[in-house]
Amino acid sequence: MEEGENVAIHRLGLDLGSTHVQLAEVEFANKNAVATGSGVLTGFAQVPVPRGALASGQVVDVGAVASAIRKAVSIVSPKSKDVIIGVGGESVVVREIELPEMPMAQLRSSLPFQVQDMLPMSIDESVLDFFPTGAHEGKDATMLRGIMVAAPKSLVSKNLVAVESAGLKTVAVDINAFALMRAQLAGDLLSRVVAFVDIGAQMTTLVISQGGQPRLVRTLSAGGENATDAVAAAMRIDAQQAESVKFRIGLEPTSDREMAPAQEAIATSTRALVEAVRNTFVYYSSNNHGEAIERVIITGGGAHLGGLGQYLATASRLPVSFGNSFARVTLGGKLGADAVRGLEANVPVAIGLTFGEAA
Repeated sequence: MEEGENVAIHRLGLDLGSTHVQLAEVEFANKNAVATGSGVLTGFAQVPVPRGALASGQVVDVGAVASAIRKAVSIVSPKSKDVIIGVGGESVVVREIELPEMPMAQLRSSLPFQVQDMLPMSIDESVLDFFPTGAHEGKDATMLRGIMVAAPKSLVSKNLVAVESAGLKTVAVDINAFALMRAQLAGDLLSRVVAFVDIGAQMTTLVISQGGQPRLVRTLSAGGENATDAVAAAMRIDAQQAESVKFRIGLEPTSDREMAPAQEAIATSTRALVEAVRNTFVYYSSNNHGEAIERVIITGGGAHLGGLGQYLATASRLPVSFGNSFARVTLGGKLGADAVRGLEANVPVAIGLTFGEAA
């Protein structure tokens, strides 16, 4: 269906996570509502993938991931097979830069020449894009401030193969960090300086927004699995048992001596993650005087570790609260409340992808 100004449209967002694939279908009243309004979540599915099928944002086992996507599609029964996918990971370079103002088509075509010295990879091996966030008058010309993104072609291409093998057609590739922020930007968050922190299994994605625009993006190569693996090693148990122990005892003190090694393992791995997040906040503050972070919003499976929110609040001296993946959508279609119950802080990326302007 054509995306007309007064025609309802449907968009499909796919988040390829380390432990699950998440597929969300959102209906918008018209094209204008995509970027600035709200939508109706008409379909959602979360399907587990085998451990190791995805690593650091990249598909490793195409067959296993494609099978999970197909199952998700069968649950959602989307109106269209056109899908927007997200990419992320330490190999994706996301940096705030300034470029001379010019038409966007011309600017994007000139990116390889403008940013080649900033990248740790060859231009020929990269997929580049630029997302403007503001403008100001420079010494000789108007300058555009924005976010430059460079993703390795190998990362994007293998993920595309899995998606296409599942019978979907990728119409846009977005950045997970942008989707994370986009899904939750509503109410007073639109006017504040907010740090969104999504703690996944293998990665933690952090994006700081000011006035609804991204200012800094970081991907940390640590997540919930670090604590799980540490517990498994300390207690000599398998990963599934370690995951259960981790969430049962969390960061709260325990009098159970048998659990002492597990608690120490959780505390040590969590301390390292929280310190890395806090250091990112310090870096932002030192480079953006007068734009102090006002709130921290946490999402992702790893964010539900008991005591983590309070620990991060103490370490950063900032208020910390759980995010709301459904801040900009209402439930509709055949989707009942039971289908998404308990997922409020777990699925922002899949939903946020449907709100992307590039799609």
